[in-house]
Amino acid sequence: MRPTTLIPLALLAACGGGGGSADGPSGPPNVILVTLDTTRPDYLSCYSEARLGTPTLQRIADEGTRFDAALSASGVTPVSHATILTGAFPYEHKLRVLSAGSGFKLPEEQRTIASALRERGYTTAAIQSAFPVSSYFGFQKDYDVFQDMAGEMIIDESQGKTIWKGDDLQRRSDHTAHLVLDFLDQAKEDEKPFFLWLHLWDPHDPWVLPPEEYTQHLDLRNPDEVFKASSSVYAQVYAAEIQFMDSQLGVVVAGLEERGLWDNSLMCVTADHGEGLADGMRHHGWSKHRMTYQAQLHVPLLLTGLGVPKGKTVPDMVRTADIVPTLLDLAGHADVFDWGSGRSLRPLLEGASMEPALAYADQVNGYDANASMVRIRPDAAFLYTICDGEWKLIFRPHMWDRSELFNLMQDPSEQHNQVDAHPEVFLRLMGELAARDPWVLSEFPIGDDFTEGVAEGLAEIGYGGGGGETGDW
Repeated sequence: MRPTTLIPLALLAACGGGGGSADGPSGPPNVILVTLDTTRPDYLSCYSEARLGTPTLQRIADEGTRFDAALSASGVTPVSHATILTGAFPYEHKLRVLSAGSGFKLPEEQRTIASALRERGYTTAAIQSAFPVSSYFGFQKDYDVFQDMAGEMIIDESQGKTIWKGDDLQRRSDHTAHLVLDFLDQAKEDEKPFFLWLHLWDPHDPWVLPPEEYTQHLDLRNPDEVFKASSSVYAQVYAAEIQFMDSQLGVVVAGLEERGLWDNSLMCVTADHGEGLADGMRHHGWSKHRMTYQAQLHVPLLLTGLGVPKGKTVPDMVRTADIVPTLLDLAGHADVFDWGSGRSLRPLLEGASMEPALAYADQVNGYDANASMVRIRPDAAFLYTICDGEWKLIFRPHMWDRSELFNLMQDPSEQHNQVDAHPEVFLRLMGELAARDPWVLSEFPIGDDFTEGVAEGLAEIGYGGGGGETGDW
């Protein structure tokens, strides 16, 4: 990776925050949201005793609260991040696909945690690591500082098409961590609290490997095995990338401590989605994301900082849609959140019970030009999923007979379809889906924000291009 451009100092000089100091916390807390791309909980030591190499996340869990059953709203990066940042499900925030004529951008009028905190006097900053959370998808709104990864597109006359410069579309987490430290240097000088969204990308694919010290024990001589998501080598690289990412999150935490900002900060760590890997291939014939099985939807969720109990675990099912209202509540701004289906998890943090809430997720792969997987898995073209913590329904409106119902308490790996055995549960959850009216019934029309060549850009960072075809569903 070539060096990336740092955040303009003129912008940073106008930003900053942190009511904390070396003498102790004071004023509103800084709010830090960390999103780890493509990260399964069972590859973190704080979730699995069999795992080593993630001491930073282990520390955050030990010094805060770990949620054991958090579910994402999508298995694709922009859609899932839109839910994390808004507290709204995809049918509410309207960002539904990765690549299409429209429907890929967060609407300008959509409220986010950044807009809410900005109105309350916070400086807002976003420092990311990849194109799928860039301004192209509308994520730049509401930020005083937005370290963009929109990339550069050029015309390749020899090939007669647009191409994207791949090293402009992603970066390793060490590059991103140093950008954060630059921001924190300026933040320390200001009296305003800050909201920071930090996105780390490393585990998404092996196209950009971590330093050799993390991979020197691996056999990387066969590229087919390295890039084959169902192989054992891919899983080993995946684990190494997570370990490296953890080390760079440690750099950020140390940077907060050294600048006297940590003690007056509230941090949330989660992921946009998981990955099928070898067990996903074995169980469901799919080793990547874009599905709505637990391998894709179950994500880590850790909270630490002001107002968060230490060493606590929460077994209740929660949703990534709950992150925004929870952070706003803990930061003293519970009255701000009046949009979306998310709800504050503060009662669970305080040991109280909460009425169960349904988790929702979807994949509109059939109308996503990047979802080439529908050619070999047409059953995955449209997935509408709802879960009550015990029962989970994956409804396929284009293939009713391929819909699946699982009892997660008895069948956590989702091996036994219970649609025929429990029609009453199927109908109850279908009613819940229908009440939400989440359906996408036709192709997304070409909008003003559409840009030719996006599929090529996505291919540069490991996505399988779909050739712009969405099919006649």
